Amino acid sequence: MKYYIPDWESIHKTIGKDLSEKELSAAWIIECEKWLEKISSELGDSYKTIESENFIILSSEEDDYNQYFLKFFEFSRDRILSTLENIASDEGYGKHVVLITADQETYYDYILMFYPEDAKVGLSSGVYLNSGYGHFVFPSHEINYTEPVAAHELTHACLSYLPIPNWLNEGLAVSMEDVVLSRDYFEINKEIISKHQKYWNEENIQSFWEGSSFSNTDEGQELSYHLAQLLVRNISHDYEQFTDFTNHAHKDDAGEKASHEYLNISLGDLLVGVLGEGEWSPLLTQIQT
Repeated sequence: MKYYIPDWESIHKTIGKDLSEKELSAAWIIECEKWLEKISSELGDSYKTIESENFIILSSEEDDYNQYFLKFFEFSRDRILSTLENIASDEGYGKHVVLITADQETYYDYILMFYPEDAKVGLSSGVYLNSGYGHFVFPSHEINYTEPVAAHELTHACLSYLPIPNWLNEGLAVSMEDVVLSRDYFEINKEIISKHQKYWNEENIQSFWEGSSFSNTDEGQELSYHLAQLLVRNISHDYEQFTDFTNHAHKDDAGEKASHEYLNISLGDLLVGVLGEGEWSPLLTQIQT
């Protein structure tokens, strides 16, 4: 089934640019409400909206669930912005929109509208769709299962204005799951290092730098997220330096130029401690093609 997607480009042109910040935000909220009302009519009578200062949720869940989720999103937003100060940003007009579908089938029907027809979309439990009016979509799950996914996707949203490489984006998002939920699931030991050394080689490490390994269907996907989080942890001890790096890192070269300039090291050299000696640096010509 196809669901309603507004022509956001046309809407953008119709909203007057001479409005104040407050008026612009109000105008975009009105457009969001129209959009969600239309989607709600397509999804069914059980769907309703609920909102807080910064978020609007469209969901068929019980009121207690929706209220809790709103509070969790507000808390997560504050935690992400304060932890990633001078990196993460929530500037923009209107409110964040969150769609919670009643089942997996509706979830995939909806999100597939935002991908090319021949795209291979793996299993997921939530996504930030950075298209038109960026918004979040989650299938119905127990709240404790959805919380880390929500923190992860909200981090992506707060980084969406930066052209950073995928490994950095994912490394920050996974790290913020632990920060928001006050936990530390990250592990590094001989067994994990052995898995990395057996999997990665000088050829397939390029899929990590250019981002495709995060969609792998083998163990490379899990190892990619782990490696990204390891890198973020290792280079963020000096936060001011890390801020400079992140704000200048670009996906076109996987952040290699910024790494030399602000971290005084090649990205490949950062992997030697885990993968051993080798040519691990991004191959810029491959990244850019």
